[in-house]
Amino acid sequence: MKKEYCGLPMRFAHTGVTQFAPENTPEAFQKAAELGFEGIELDINISGDGEIIITHNSDLGYMTFEQHTEKLKDLTAEQIKQIDIPFRNALKFKYPPIPWTEHAGGRRCPTPEEHPESRVTHLITFPEFDAWLSTVDHELTVEVEFKDVGMCPRMDEILASSPNVSRYIFFSGNRAVLEEMQAHYREKGKPKGLRLGANIRFLTEETMAFVRRSDLYEVGLNDASFTKADVDMLTAMGIKVFSNLGDYPAWWAQLGPMGVTAFKTNYPDAYTEWWQSTQK
Repeated sequence: MKKEYCGLPMRFAHTGVTQFAPENTPEAFQKAAELGFEGIELDINISGDGEIIITHNSDLGYMTFEQHTEKLKDLTAEQIKQIDIPFRNALKFKYPPIPWTEHAGGRRCPTPEEHPESRVTHLITFPEFDAWLSTVDHELTVEVEFKDVGMCPRMDEILASSPNVSRYIFFSGNRAVLEEMQAHYREKGKPKGLRLGANIRFLTEETMAFVRRSDLYEVGLNDASFTKADVDMLTAMGIKVFSNLGDYPAWWAQLGPMGVTAFKTNYPDAYTEWWQSTQK
């Protein structure tokens, strides 16, 4: 982490900086890199021909305003990459800005001139993302959320020739996917440098039983659902805590003192501006 943000949890741009471009697209990731964030969280699914596609859903409806409702598994990767993703699907239509009165910064929505209604982008494959990541010249950690089962073998092939393995954390919020991931790497062994995580959201007897029997670098927990004592307990187990969202200043102020390692936010610019204001 850069010196000026020492003491601040790593700033993960959730699906990229999505006030500048639609989520999980190259432009959203590029903006996160340009702004110097320490991390990106992205989502992956699988195409009909077995390629890893960076997108949240298993269909294309919500990314295309229902212009394309095909399932990814019914299309090849090349077909998926040809489908236009409108810039009007940027986050301003998904999450409203945080009111300026609530913090020192503000999530700036794009102007029509910056993102005309006709502007489009396209989804990319994970190998294409991996190639882009190789061009980022500062330390950038990438959380890769597996949205479905069956993707580990293809990811093994990709990582076999990737120079970025130590930058990745593979995780999921889906228990079936997590169990498959743990079993796969227990049997095959992890590529050197790869880290595993789990978005368990809440600490319960059931989730803690999973944590204790798993190989985990980090767990994701929902905002206001855990305490410093919980962070200390997990730290003693060698597990770091990533906070899921919680985009409001009262929560932001607690992250550093609690010892949270990373914060996944939909408002990385506002969070950074707030942090800077607290250092004055």
